[in-house]
Amino acid sequence: MVYRYLGRAYSITHSLATRTILGLRLVNLVRWPPVLLFLYGWLTGWPIGVQAGLILLIGWTNYSFWQAKRDNYTRFIVNKDFTIVTVDETRLLPPNKRIAARATGLFSVSGRESNLLLRPAAYWYVPLGEHVVMAEEKPGKFLYQFFSAQSLQNIQNGWLLFGSEPIDTLAITFLARWGPDYTRFGQVYEDGSDADLPPPRRVTIYICPLDKETGEAIRHTIVADARRARQNIG
Repeated sequence: MVYRYLGRAYSITHSLATRTILGLRLVNLVRWPPVLLFLYGWLTGWPIGVQAGLILLIGWTNYSFWQAKRDNYTRFIVNKDFTIVTVDETRLLPPNKRIAARATGLFSVSGRESNLLLRPAAYWYVPLGEHVVMAEEKPGKFLYQFFSAQSLQNIQNGWLLFGSEPIDTLAITFLARWGPDYTRFGQVYEDGSDADLPPPRRVTIYICPLDKETGEAIRHTIVADARRARQNIG
């Protein structure tokens, strides 16, 4: 019940914050009427209780939109009952096979980055050890994230709260060296060192498979690669 309420609240605030009518953002139609009412009531001497109520409404409205934007209009809930004890080899994806999904989180190209929300995406595994997630920022424009068994920090199963029903989701946390802060590739190759680049940053992206079977395939592929890497180190 609570999760459905939060999912609907995130969906509504996202719609209000991103949609417009005649060039006017819908969020302004929600924010400004209480402010104008308060100013009118203050000038005309409305009761203190009414003015205080309007102040609380203004504060609550602005805080709600600020918090929703800070959360990227969604929240991830971990499925604490889920664990992978053994990897099913029959579910592993072949190299370079692209799996359609939806993606949420921070995605980048060399010159810019953006927080995306449930955008069409594709996941695939490269034989050299890279996992790639490509998300469509706009029609025909794509952003990326890359991780490997070495950079992978955690993978969790759970749900994203957005809309009327929680969405089955994989949360993948890794150390990233990709994006606008890591664009001096020419210097790296020429100098043979990346010591002057910022340290890797911890990033979490969320992959929402289109069905349960592909979700299991993605999860088992990532876990199997991570376990192979640890065995090779050991």
